[in-house]
Amino acid sequence: MRRPNALVKVAGPAAILGALGWTLWLWPAHFLWIYPASGALFIWFSWSGEREVKYIFLFLVTAAGFILPKLAPGGDSLYLMAGALAEVLCLWLLFYALSSSETSRQAARDQVAAEQAEAAQRVRDLEDELARYRLHLDSTLARIRDKGALAEAIHDMGAAANPDQVKERLETLLKNYFPGAVVELRTGAPRDFADTWVAERKIPLLVRDSASDSRFARTQFGAGERSFMALPLSLFGRLVGFVRASAGEPERFKASDLRGAELACTLAGVSMENIYLFDKVNELAIKDGLTGLYTHRAFQSRVEEEILRAARSKTPFSVVMADIDHFKSYNDTFGHQAGDTVLKAAAEVFSGGVRDIDFSARYGGEEFALVITGEGKERAAAVAERLRAALEARAFNFGGKPSRVTASFGVAEFPAEGVTASQLVRAADERLYKAKEAGRNRVVLE
Repeated sequence: MRRPNALVKVAGPAAILGALGWTLWLWPAHFLWIYPASGALFIWFSWSGEREVKYIFLFLVTAAGFILPKLAPGGDSLYLMAGALAEVLCLWLLFYALSSSETSRQAARDQVAAEQAEAAQRVRDLEDELARYRLHLDSTLARIRDKGALAEAIHDMGAAANPDQVKERLETLLKNYFPGAVVELRTGAPRDFADTWVAERKIPLLVRDSASDSRFARTQFGAGERSFMALPLSLFGRLVGFVRASAGEPERFKASDLRGAELACTLAGVSMENIYLFDKVNELAIKDGLTGLYTHRAFQSRVEEEILRAARSKTPFSVVMADIDHFKSYNDTFGHQAGDTVLKAAAEVFSGGVRDIDFSARYGGEEFALVITGEGKERAAAVAERLRAALEARAFNFGGKPSRVTASFGVAEFPAEGVTASQLVRAADERLYKAKEAGRNRVVLE
C-alpha cells in the first residue's frame, strides 16, 4: 500500500482536529454526537501507517472524552458522563480493532516480503546455477570442438603423402591447438638443454613457469619463454626430432596440454612409419630384391610413359637391352654366389652410369634394360659403350682366381624403330643377339 508523504501526514490529522474543534466550539451541547467523530483520527493513522504518534492522540482523545463533558452545558449530568465514558470505550475498541487489523496486515506484508525475499534468493541461486551450467556447457562444447578439430587434424595428418607433409601438418595442428604460443619442430640431433633433457630421458618436458622451475636456470630459457614444452619425435623407436612450444605467460600449458601434444607427436610418428612402410612395400613390388634395380613390370610401365611423353614433345628416346656374357659359366664354375655377385656388380655399373632422368631395370635372369630419356640411338649407344667399358674394367676374384665380366648391348630408338613398347624391346633384343653372334662384349645399334 502506498503511504502518504510528510505533508499529508501532518495536514490530515490537523484537518480532522480542526474540524472537530470548530464543531465542538459551535455546538458544545451536542458533544456526545460530535465526539465520536474523533475516531476518524484512528482510521487516518491506520491508513497512513503511523504507529508512535497515534498513541499520543489516543491519550489526548481519551482526556478530551473526560474533560469536554464537564465543559459542555449540563456537564454534571450523569447521562452525559455515562455517554462520554461509553464513547471513550468505543473509541478504545475502535483503536484496538484498527491496531489489530494493522498488525495482521503488517504480519501478512512481512510474510509476503519474506516469501518474496526467499523467492528472490532462490531466483538468484538458480541464476547462479544456470550461469555455472552455461559456463560448464560452453567449456564442454569448447572441449568437444577442440577434440573434433584435433580428430580432424589427426585424420588429415594421417592422409599425408610424405614425412615432410606429416611434419608440416603436425606443426600446424599444434599452432592451432595452442593459439598465441610459439611452436617449432626441429629435426636431427639435440641443439640445447631442453632437447638434451628430452633425448636423455625419452619423455616429454613440461615447464609451467620458467621463473620458478628448480630444474633449470632462468637464463637457459629465451626472453619470451615462461611456459614451455618439449616433446620427442620418434620413428621406429629412434629419436628423429623434437617438438617445442613456448608462451610468454606462466601456467600457459597444463598436464592435459602435454598429453594432447604427446598424442599428436605419437600419431605423427606412426603416420611417418606408415608412409615409410608403404613406400618400402611399393619399392619391393617394383624393385628387384637382389640388384635393387627396377623390375620387368616397372620397366614396361616406364616405356609406356616415355612413349606418351615423347609423342607429346616430339622428342625421341632409346631403349638399351644388355646381357651378361657367359653368365651360366660363373654359376657352374664358381657357384651361385658368384653369379649373384656378378649381377649385383653389373646393376651397380648400370644404375651408376646413367643420368637421374634415365631408367635402369633387371629385365630377367642376367638380362638388363635401360631407358635413355630424350636421346636418339647414337647417344644411347655411346652411353651403352661407357657402361660396357666400365663393366669390363671391373676386377673380380672368385675362389682366389681373378676374373673379368663383359656384357653385350642392343639399342633401339623411338619412334624410328618402333612405336610400341613391344616393338622397341624386340628391336633392341634383336640387336643384342647380333652382338652375341658377332663375338659378344660389344654394342650394336643397327
